[in-house]
Amino acid sequence: MRFRILLWLSLGLPCLLLAQVGPKNAVQSRDSVVVKPPGHDPQKLDTVEVKRNIPLQQQLLDRVRISPRSNSVLLNGNTFDVLNNIPSLQIDELGNLALQGKMGVLVTIDGKQTHLTGTALISYLKSIPATSVANIDLMSIPPAKWSAEGYAGVIDIRTKMDVLKGLKGTVFLGESKGRLWKYNNGMLIQYGTKKWTINSGFSIARSSNYFDVARERQLVAEDNEINTIAQHNQERNHALEMNARIGLEYRISKNSSIELNWNFLQNNYKELGDYQTSFSNAGDLFQSTSSWSNLRNPVHKNSANLHYDYAAENKKTTIQWDVDYLNYTSNRWQDLTTMIMQRAAHQRKDEQLLYSNNPFVVDLCGIKTDFQRKFEERFGLEAGFQLSRSARSSRGYYKKGETDQNLRDADALESAFRQVEYLEALYTDFQIKLKQWEFKLGLRTEYSQFHNEINDVYVELGKRKQTLYLFPTLFGIYKINKENNKAIQIAYGRRIVRPNYQDLNPAIFFFDANTSYQGNAHLVPQLTDNMELKYVHGQRWNIGVTFLNHRNYISMIHQLNEKNYAQTYQNIEAVRSAAISLNGGQEIFKSLTLYGFGQIQYIHYKNTPDKLNNLSIDRNLWSFQSNLMIQVKLPHKLTINWTNSYRTNVLYAQTVIKPLYQMHLAINKQFSNNLSLALTIRDLFHTNVIKREIVGDRFNIRSKTINDSQIVGLNFNYTFGLYQKQKAQKTSLETEVSRM
Repeated sequence: MRFRILLWLSLGLPCLLLAQVGPKNAVQSRDSVVVKPPGHDPQKLDTVEVKRNIPLQQQLLDRVRISPRSNSVLLNGNTFDVLNNIPSLQIDELGNLALQGKMGVLVTIDGKQTHLTGTALISYLKSIPATSVANIDLMSIPPAKWSAEGYAGVIDIRTKMDVLKGLKGTVFLGESKGRLWKYNNGMLIQYGTKKWTINSGFSIARSSNYFDVARERQLVAEDNEINTIAQHNQERNHALEMNARIGLEYRISKNSSIELNWNFLQNNYKELGDYQTSFSNAGDLFQSTSSWSNLRNPVHKNSANLHYDYAAENKKTTIQWDVDYLNYTSNRWQDLTTMIMQRAAHQRKDEQLLYSNNPFVVDLCGIKTDFQRKFEERFGLEAGFQLSRSARSSRGYYKKGETDQNLRDADALESAFRQVEYLEALYTDFQIKLKQWEFKLGLRTEYSQFHNEINDVYVELGKRKQTLYLFPTLFGIYKINKENNKAIQIAYGRRIVRPNYQDLNPAIFFFDANTSYQGNAHLVPQLTDNMELKYVHGQRWNIGVTFLNHRNYISMIHQLNEKNYAQTYQNIEAVRSAAISLNGGQEIFKSLTLYGFGQIQYIHYKNTPDKLNNLSIDRNLWSFQSNLMIQVKLPHKLTINWTNSYRTNVLYAQTVIKPLYQMHLAINKQFSNNLSLALTIRDLFHTNVIKREIVGDRFNIRSKTINDSQIVGLNFNYTFGLYQKQKAQKTSLETEVSRM
């Protein structure tokens, strides 16, 4: 009943708003060319031109560009808040991120990978205020220049890089409250002279969450008796994170510049868990366990980047160089105490202690160059190469015993894993315009070498010692009419998902005595072919069809035996999906604008067991999802954003996640150009309750998860300083695009 009320409310309120707002005066607006006219920069495409408003999103040849400055609510808050207000994006506090319903998105900042996932990525995005974001590019099929990682595409966040004389600063303060308190505070300072520019930032954030999980597992034994495992989990976690970054740019001449950037992150994560489990056979309770977990996981990240930029006088030739280094360490400590009670004629209690320590270290260094050249008005070329070396290593130490005094090393659990990877990549993009057609053809070649060690012994895993992959891309656009406001787009690209460290790491992590996670060292990379066909109606709306074909799809797999429940990753032989989606935005009245995204998707998983993979699956499902954002502008510089999202069942291999509906609200008050205040309410009616059903070979698992998703927040932004912008030549075409 509550769901029906919320659904009717979300549909009825837009009609009520329409009735309260008067019609707008006739204003002429013009959609601009969707493709480039002759003489334009090969990286720079014309976008919508509206005399009064900047559109939220602009359709370009190979990407969709989001302009935060189109919405005053987006400018007050952080980058995480901006992403949450993009209709085709879904992102939550746990780092689950999907683009047009597809998981596996690569997030980059100014074209560089963050190398962060999950809550660490969310904390980092919250440390970047929205006022420092120039635009956000959504690329479901990225050009060859970009890394081929992430089958769902790339989200590239471009920050403002103004060339200033004088001092400019921004202070941002954010406090929020669900069941637990959270905050995110920081400052950005920029100082510039004629030749030098210094950019610095510091933020400190506290994130908190809780999980209340009810789970029931049913296992059918060989004699067809049903063993039932009922579990109730309660977790509470806190993380204190500090981010610091500083950049120094020197303009060598009006055509070239060099820049050095350093970034530091420290995250102290703590989690307390209480797990209650009961075991029944044919309805009779025969055992119960109580587990208490104390988990600490401090994380440190240091990264540095040296960047050189050159542009010729006529800007027909540009060259960029990048040298990168990253060091990442984490050390996961866990104390797990389990009390086991046997329900026999005489009850007996046993206590078990498990202490674990899993240090993890990553060292990564690389070099990259990019060359761009315009030969004629209709031709452009971009090419480059990338070299990198990454080393990942960890060890799993375990101690078991009944008391602290008799703890012994658990040799059967201990493991060591080390992987060194060398990656060499070459790419080229060629762009050409022929009358009403424009094409962009690209090819990226990646050659990888691996060295793997398990327990200090070299092993060749899944024939991955050396691999060579070709990643072709194709973008095409056809202008239907002379006004250039209607077009048909086609796109194709091949992507790869390489197993990350946690997917491969054979060390076992215990949630409780009977629930664990373990990586799979035999995983092979996932390859995806992505095809799109889209009709673009100016910059107002578009409708498209997509098809994805995955080979060796990497998916979490659930395994259940008599008492133990384990999660791991395996390759699925073939996964295919097709979808039709509608995306657009329209100003209804002068003070009311609607943005929406809707998609119908079909997905099919199929796998035949082999000696390394015993999974047998042949499942398919149709699903639907929608996201509607309503923006209302009121007197006294007040703006309201109201977002509604809904999706039906979705399928992830063995798992079906039940329907989900959420409502979010944001109210912004702009006091001046430098001062603003915003009130946000996420998950207004606390409907973000995740219900899962997992079906496997002779077992069934149902679960319900509630977390701290209903959050009320207050964000404050203030900009200060005495400065003026310099008229310095921008040296890179890609940088120039980011500053539009």
